[in-house]
Amino acid sequence: MAPKEVAVTRDERITRRELAALAQDERGRRLLQLALRGIQESGRGLTIGCWVKPTGGVSGCVFQHAYWQGVSEGLFEPARGAKAGIKDAVSAEDFALVMAAIRALDVLGRRRFVRLKLGRFGVPRRELDEGAWRDAVERLLVDALAAGSPRRQAAPTPSSAAAG
Repeated sequence: MAPKEVAVTRDERITRRELAALAQDERGRRLLQLALRGIQESGRGLTIGCWVKPTGGVSGCVFQHAYWQGVSEGLFEPARGAKAGIKDAVSAEDFALVMAAIRALDVLGRRRFVRLKLGRFGVPRRELDEGAWRDAVERLLVDALAAGSPRRQAAPTPSSAAAG
């Protein structure tokens, strides 16, 4: 039996557009690559929402994962925190794209991957379907990275310019 195909929603189209815009810049692209590696390798949970609480936690949003991965690879200083690290890693224009991507991911996650579950004493509560969310986010990141080459390349080094 073939897997059930889910129609692409407006929220998913917006999320794809925001991630693709970020992937068009070399620094934004590296950030998305960090996020993908972090989600796949860290063993931490993937949530919706902007940033985890300053007191810490084991789950984070897409860009929190990028930060954690950047810390583990020595690209970000752990004491600075996710928002400061991400802000320093991209241009001001691209940080606006990061924030737009966060908003789009949040809307998509809340509308499509949050389910009502019966909690204690039968009181309904909202719960993120983390497995489905993780699969969707990984697919979105891979698609954004595969969509094309960045519009701004890093300046060539003298040795690479001579080789070409």
